[in-house]
Amino acid sequence: MPATKVVKVFYCCSDSAQDEEMRQKLEDHLRALEWKGISTSWHRRMISPGKEWKSEIDTNLKTADIILVLISSEFTASDYHWNVLAKQAMEQHRAKTSRVVAILLRPVDDYWKVSFPNVKVLPKDNKGRRPITEWRPYDKAFANIATGIREVVEELTDSAFPIKKILRWIRAIVKLVAKAAGNTFIYLARATFSSLFRPSRSRRRNRVSNITVRLVIFLVLGGILLHLISQPFDILEIPFSAPKPTVNSTKIVNPTGWIWIGMVNKTSDSLSVGKKLVLQPSDPKQFPRIEPPVIPSPGTIVTVKYEVNLMKEKSLSGKTIVKLKKGEKLVILKVERFSKVAKNSPYIKWKAQVRKCNSICNK
Repeated sequence: MPATKVVKVFYCCSDSAQDEEMRQKLEDHLRALEWKGISTSWHRRMISPGKEWKSEIDTNLKTADIILVLISSEFTASDYHWNVLAKQAMEQHRAKTSRVVAILLRPVDDYWKVSFPNVKVLPKDNKGRRPITEWRPYDKAFANIATGIREVVEELTDSAFPIKKILRWIRAIVKLVAKAAGNTFIYLARATFSSLFRPSRSRRRNRVSNITVRLVIFLVLGGILLHLISQPFDILEIPFSAPKPTVNSTKIVNPTGWIWIGMVNKTSDSLSVGKKLVLQPSDPKQFPRIEPPVIPSPGTIVTVKYEVNLMKEKSLSGKTIVKLKKGEKLVILKVERFSKVAKNSPYIKWKAQVRKCNSICNK
């Protein structure tokens, strides 16, 4: 997928433990898009301590390119999720500033569809749209959803997507026709072969057989044509009927690599998100490299406090991708401790995989 833009995906999920577990599973299936620098994601569990949660959710919802609405009975029963978040999401969908995609987590009354007209619904197969819990195993449903989301991301990031979609549509038609033609050819070949070994008195019957073959061909091709005419927009999903939002981010995808972020007092070997990074006035090289100076969680946006090298390898040795300057914004992808630290050291050193921010981070 030739992505030149970064798409922000917003997870609109209820507070239910079941729904949250499914959201995490879906995020795992879409993680590859983040590793490739194609998308970023946001959900309510990424709100930093001390932040006003409603304001944080509203800000991230309004800057999202794709809004995944995770449908369940808990979601539709929540006044905040149903009457506030879902309503705002559809306003953005109608204004074509965001693309809403409904994800069916568990069976729920169909009345929710009234509030989500002209919205892509996943997961979906040849049996129709079914909740995740009706798939066996569940991973098949998550893979199906991930494929559908990737198509939406491709539509938003690839200017040639409409042409590619039409070519796929044409290819599907050609395959159907070729399959029907192949079956007809086999039928004709069998009829011809058998006629060669018939006695002469059966020649007259062959004329009747030829009429029958023509009728079969006509019926087969006619049936294919009627099928394509009656269901092209549902099965083949020609792109022109769907609203196409304007992607918020228009910058080239920024580089990804590893940086030194700082160290903490050696009170525990475990990762403690939010733990304060130590400041050593005697050694400026050991100062925390990010602001705020705490161990961040994945998805957090931080600011470079002191110049630091963005390294290609997690060992922080080898090739330097670029020097990050003070004030630059970064998205935290992963946080790890250094494996080799002096036994008598009172500190634990930490590093992070980061991506340079795009315009989404600055909003």
